[in-house]
Amino acid sequence: MNVNMKAVFCAGMLLLAVLISGCTTVSQESTTAVADPPSLLGNWSGTINGYTEGEGYNNATGSIMTMQVTEQKGRVFSGNFIFTNQTGVWKNVTCAGAIGRDGTSISMIQHGGGYSSGSLVAPGEIEFIYADGAEPFQIVIDSLKKV
Repeated sequence: MNVNMKAVFCAGMLLLAVLISGCTTVSQESTTAVADPPSLLGNWSGTINGYTEGEGYNNATGSIMTMQVTEQKGRVFSGNFIFTNQTGVWKNVTCAGAIGRDGTSISMIQHGGGYSSGSLVAPGEIEFIYADGAEPFQIVIDSLKKV
C-alpha cells in the first residue's frame, strides 16, 4: 500500500471508530416530564428541632410553627411562617418557594435571610431543613403536616 492509501485507510478507520463510539450523536434535550405540582395551599403546622450557635441544641418545646401558603402558580408559591408559643405570636416571616421538577423537592427563601430545602415525604407531610448564616448561625429541621 502506498502512503496515500494508508492515510485514507487510517482516516476511514478513525471516522468509523468515532461513529461507533457515539461521539457524533446529537444530544437530545431532557425528555423527563415535569411532574404535576401538588397544591401546597393552606396551613401546615409542626415542630422545630435544631441548633443555634451559642445556644446549642433545641427543640423549641412549647412552640408551634405554621406555614401558611396563600398563593401558588404552578410550581412557585408564597406565604408566611408564623411562630407561636404560650404567650402568642413571637415571629411572622414572609416566604416564597418552588417545587422541583420531580414534584416532591422544595426550595424556599424567607424574608430577612435564611433558606430551606426539603421535600414532601408523604401526602400532607413536608420536612424542611432551614439554614441561616447570620449571627448567630442556625440549622433547623422543620416537620410539618397539613392542617
